Amino acid sequence: MSRHAGNFEAIVLAGAVMLAGSLSFSAKAEGVSPPDFAPNPSAGWFAYSRTFIPPASGPGPVRPDPKHPHVSNDDFRATGAQPTVAVADPDNPILQPWAREAIRKRNELALSGSPTFSLHASCWPIGVPAFLLSPMTRPLYFVQGPKEVVMILTSFNDVRRIYLADKHSANVKTSWYGESIGHYEGDSLFVDTIGLDDRTFVDGFETPHTKQLHVVERLHLIDGGEVLEADVHVEDPGAFTMPWDAIQRFRRYEAVAAKASVKALTQLATPEEGPLTEAICAENPNSFMGMPHRPLPRAAMPDF
Repeated sequence: MSRHAGNFEAIVLAGAVMLAGSLSFSAKAEGVSPPDFAPNPSAGWFAYSRTFIPPASGPGPVRPDPKHPHVSNDDFRATGAQPTVAVADPDNPILQPWAREAIRKRNELALSGSPTFSLHASCWPIGVPAFLLSPMTRPLYFVQGPKEVVMILTSFNDVRRIYLADKHSANVKTSWYGESIGHYEGDSLFVDTIGLDDRTFVDGFETPHTKQLHVVERLHLIDGGEVLEADVHVEDPGAFTMPWDAIQRFRRYEAVAAKASVKALTQLATPEEGPLTEAICAENPNSFMGMPHRPLPRAAMPDF
């Protein structure tokens, strides 16, 4: 599949064959309404997991190393178990040798007890497809307009824009979130992204990628609109030996309804926070108590 093809529909039709599980769809399905990811201003989405779900068959994402079970902060909140640092399985066959070595080095650092802060910890944008893994403790919101779809991560107010167009720009510039174009097909939004900055990672294990990274996503609602599913197809011959697929799911959350329930149960006044709160990432990477940290993020140098 061409990484820079001009005809977006051709990309999606080809990529959809390889997307997770069975992504068969009828072109221009009649009588099917486009998905509404924001039926009201309070509708947000929380991710089910900080790691990608593997497909039913075929090559899949980097997963946790079974020899080092991961207990996340989310697991701690639910069970009280002692959190551990995420350690990746470096033996996934999708990895090019240099990418496998990068993961091994990161694993060694994590297992040594050294801190391994995420990009977000230093206020760095996290890129695509890692954007899909972040809304765990605060929700993801959508704004759907006639010319673009905007995805907003509440935690750091990261904004990702998907332009509703049929082809990429003639000269795509490298950027933190690349250039995402999309269109509605039946009950789904298909998104094609290229031009991604290689200073970001594919996932929370710091799986690297190159500027050849090409991501195709299918976003659609399941379970009566209560679950948002993202089927992801990834290609990057510079970092991966083969294309691979992954899945992410989000549960719907209604902020206003939740507040109303809490107020009814407690009979206490609940301050109105609003459906989308501002949470600016304080650009202060020097507050890590002397531990290693990343410098302030800067835009990539232009490609010539």
